[in-house]
Amino acid sequence: MLVLALPALAITLFLVSGSVAQAAFTPSLGTASTFGVLAHTYSNNGTTRPTMIAVDLGYSTFSGAPASVSGLTYIVDATYNQAGADQHQALVTLNAQACTFTFAGVVDLATDISHGPIGIYTPGVYCSSGAMTVGSGGTITLSGAGTFIFRPTGGLTTSDNSRVYLADNASACDVFWTPQTPPPFANTIIGANTTFTGTVIEPIGATNNDITVGADADWTGRALAFDNSVTTNPIIG
Repeated sequence: MLVLALPALAITLFLVSGSVAQAAFTPSLGTASTFGVLAHTYSNNGTTRPTMIAVDLGYSTFSGAPASVSGLTYIVDATYNQAGADQHQALVTLNAQACTFTFAGVVDLATDISHGPIGIYTPGVYCSSGAMTVGSGGTITLSGAGTFIFRPTGGLTTSDNSRVYLADNASACDVFWTPQTPPPFANTIIGANTTFTGTVIEPIGATNNDITVGADADWTGRALAFDNSVTTNPIIG
């Protein structure tokens, strides 16, 4: 019998540290901080290898194969609803922080040179007037202690085999991805075999602003889409 020990999706919680004196600061996530996945609809595709969620899971509607959840599962109860409210408040706080750098139009974070050294990002608020990608299997490194906020207008996509790494005391609990609408949706798509870091928070009260995670992705952070959907895709064999 073949036993596949490696998870297709590992969502790992880190406690949020105190804010560092930078242009950006890390908000409290309140009760949402204990969730790896928080969604209105959670779908888990595939059965050969499990999706592993190292902390809590919350949803209103579920479909697909059961995930392996190390924490607790909340289904439309008081904890779930409070986590949604806390997600909303954290997003308001994140969105109120001024941009420290703005990209013109759609930007590939792995190849852009307008912000500084290619593929290297220091703490700050990075905004764009179009979608953000980590394209072509590229790599970006978030370097330094402090808060990182990436705020695309439109969706967030990481290509298959792409990497988001931390260096020089950067912490996963201080990294936030906050896609904005319009146009026309702010979906997040994490590619297959991607190493991804940080908390993704989808827009408040919007529709069709969902998070989809590809097969064999390794995600250290949180997928927070209380008003929308989260779909995970373990490898299908």
